[in-house]
Amino acid sequence: MELDRRNFLKGAAAAGALAGLASAGLMSGCSPAEGNGDKTAQATEPSSPAAKNERALAASIVESESEVSSKVTETRECDIVILGSGGSGLSAAVRASELGARVIVLEKGSSLGGSTIGTEGMFGWGSKLQSENGIELSSVAELVDEENVYTNYRCDAVLWNKFISSSGRSADWLMDEGYQFDRVDIYKKAVSSFKCFHWWADESGQTLIDFLAERAKEQGAEILTQTPAVCLKTDQGAVAGVYAHDTANNTYLEISAKAVIAGCGGYAANPALIEQLTDWDMTYANSTATGTGDAVIMAENVGAGTYMTAILPAIHVYGYATADPIVIGCCNQPLLFLNQDGNRCMDESLFIRAHKALFVNAIMSQKQCYCVFDQAIVDRFESGDGIFSAWRAFTVGSNIEDFQAQIDECINRDMGNAFVADTVEDLAKAVGIDAKTMSESIKRYNEFCAAGTDEDYLKDAAYLTPVEAGPFYAVRLDPSVTNTIGGLDVDYNNQVINTDGDPVPGLYCVGVDGNKLYKETYNYAMSGGLVSYAIYSGLTAAEHACETHLS
Repeated sequence: MELDRRNFLKGAAAAGALAGLASAGLMSGCSPAEGNGDKTAQATEPSSPAAKNERALAASIVESESEVSSKVTETRECDIVILGSGGSGLSAAVRASELGARVIVLEKGSSLGGSTIGTEGMFGWGSKLQSENGIELSSVAELVDEENVYTNYRCDAVLWNKFISSSGRSADWLMDEGYQFDRVDIYKKAVSSFKCFHWWADESGQTLIDFLAERAKEQGAEILTQTPAVCLKTDQGAVAGVYAHDTANNTYLEISAKAVIAGCGGYAANPALIEQLTDWDMTYANSTATGTGDAVIMAENVGAGTYMTAILPAIHVYGYATADPIVIGCCNQPLLFLNQDGNRCMDESLFIRAHKALFVNAIMSQKQCYCVFDQAIVDRFESGDGIFSAWRAFTVGSNIEDFQAQIDECINRDMGNAFVADTVEDLAKAVGIDAKTMSESIKRYNEFCAAGTDEDYLKDAAYLTPVEAGPFYAVRLDPSVTNTIGGLDVDYNNQVINTDGDPVPGLYCVGVDGNKLYKETYNYAMSGGLVSYAIYSGLTAAEHACETHLS
């Protein structure tokens, strides 16, 4: 795989690729997406891209209905079977049970929660908590306009209007159920633009999951862990349940149901699938999520369509974890960034004054991007004035121990992503960048540092730190997939839509795999939108499924 392929999210190519990414969600979570041509062919057919992608299929747990039906040793029956126990799945379980449905929740892992556990709160507009605190809200129209402008009007304004208008009711529903938020405020005072962030108790998504799981059980829902669905059960073109694998006992269950609601959490952990369906080159990428796209694959196997998706991205150093010193120092600090040609390519402090997603977009718009610095920065980070920007547990001015050691280790591992030299010219040669261009870029940047004004990209003078004395270092910045957003095509009731534009009878998709709010870039101005949509979609699907299939 050529490194030159690492040209991310560019124009029409990116749009087509991201559309495919949605269909690729095929493996671990169900999500909505609009039809996408030949990418929606059944994964078991030879003409299907997924069927030919052995690495992607190997990362999933999907089996064919004909194969798995012969393995069944137990049969069960319920009204609604829910795939996944994150915020969307458990919200659906509670609501459907309240409405009289017999519910079974299938969870792939040994514990509940999925990516919801890592959240701190949810977006909500017009909630009782905001009213009780006397918060004056922007109008729904103003919030929709924020997203319209952010995406160059490439968003579904109808869906945004529905979601925002209902988001406060989602928060109210949780409160009516007995959940207690900590407070409502602007997310971290600067990241979001509106006073709509409802903080979980203890600022922990685990408290929400524990609460929803207990409420679901109280309402009579049955939750089975280590028992993922491996394919959908069909009956004359309708989805009539699932086949599940009890991995703890290595047995198979056939569960008949009137409706299936899939909320499996994306496919960020399936790099081959991401490459198949997007413009992302995953050669040096990593993932911090666990979804493998099982639900999307299962849905495509029954004719589901797909929809253009987004990726919630970050940056990392290949071979290292997100909390390692080399990642903190090179990926999360406003140092000098040069592209594959040796040109400076952005305001490196963008994530401090704006949103992290925009910062990542700027880096990924280049084929390659390198963090370039000198020994003075290494010394500063390890034992001097410390880092420029806060990152998780590290505050501004914190020292990061072992920064030098990890840089040296990375260089010695000779993975082609970290380099050191005594001169800029030798560093350029080691990286494979034109020495003249790199030297001129560094010289110009140093002049800006001396003058205190960045004439190219308006970087804040506080972060204009020169690159002057060797040894000089260059560390390549690679993509990290926090999660995928979108996948399966769904309508406004979160029914999965087939390739002809009609609902697949009995099949719903919620959570990130069914999220059509976002295009290329998640909007942090309305922080908490992903988990808020998870709850909103779970409630929406449960209510529609009960009304449609239980009457």
